[in-house]
Amino acid sequence: MSVSKDDASSALYDVEATERRSRTLFGYGLASPYLLLWGALWIVAGAADALSTANPGIVWGVVDIVGLLGTAYLIVRHARRCGEPGDRVRLLRYAGSTAVLAAFMGLTLMIFAPISGGKVLMFFTLLVAAGYAIAGCWIGLRYAVVGVALGGLAVGVFVLVPAHLHLIVPLAGGGALILGGVWMRRT
Repeated sequence: MSVSKDDASSALYDVEATERRSRTLFGYGLASPYLLLWGALWIVAGAADALSTANPGIVWGVVDIVGLLGTAYLIVRHARRCGEPGDRVRLLRYAGSTAVLAAFMGLTLMIFAPISGGKVLMFFTLLVAAGYAIAGCWIGLRYAVVGVALGGLAVGVFVLVPAHLHLIVPLAGGGALILGGVWMRRT
């Protein structure tokens, strides 16, 4: 039995489409723990900040350190899990991109200091939302959905109930990241 040129081409297209879909779903699975980690930490920091408004910078600083250590652990764990060198390189690129963004955020806050806590919270939230939305343009739609939801929630709170920004944005933002992590895990 011979296979026509069109049948062979169609079969190759299907294989390539399946490979792309598999790679995207694998990436979602890798991203899920990061979203779950940072979502939970964001809620913890927001709740601690709401309960003790005396030193919010210290609370967020401690939570950020815990988050960075957790992220480093996940990167090492995922690097071992990714068998192909290309996967490891991609993971290291994500880590490098995260380091660049962290430096950008810290230096931007240093340059524009002093700014109020609400504006700092919105800056971080919108930058993270933009990062996820941009990742969605390159990697997979679910990242974009998480970014748009996170940014939309934050702006909605900023416009509608700015007096409760410090409480609602961390809870809603952390919840959005957790829901996004669960959604990405369910691949």
